[in-house]
Amino acid sequence: MHEQPRIDVAEGAAHCGDLPVLDIQKNSRERFRIAHTTFKGRPYIDLRVWYVDGAGDYQPSRAGITIRPSQVAEIVQGLMLAARAVDPQGVN
Repeated sequence: MHEQPRIDVAEGAAHCGDLPVLDIQKNSRERFRIAHTTFKGRPYIDLRVWYVDGAGDYQPSRAGITIRPSQVAEIVQGLMLAARAVDPQGVN
């Protein structure tokens, strides 16, 4: 049985004007953060790995993607298909 990652509504200071939406704990030193962001006046969704630095604070890594809001549904559909292929009973 899998241990479910802890999911929290993102809190704390936003990075570079990002508006955090949700944090999903990946392991003891990393989390996935979903945030609203803007680039050149256009809205985007950012999914990024954040890591704990030497001072114990979370910092954004380069690992992640930034997508247009119109791409979200198609990406979620692809993730669900991939998850079902790997674990047919584990995906709702």
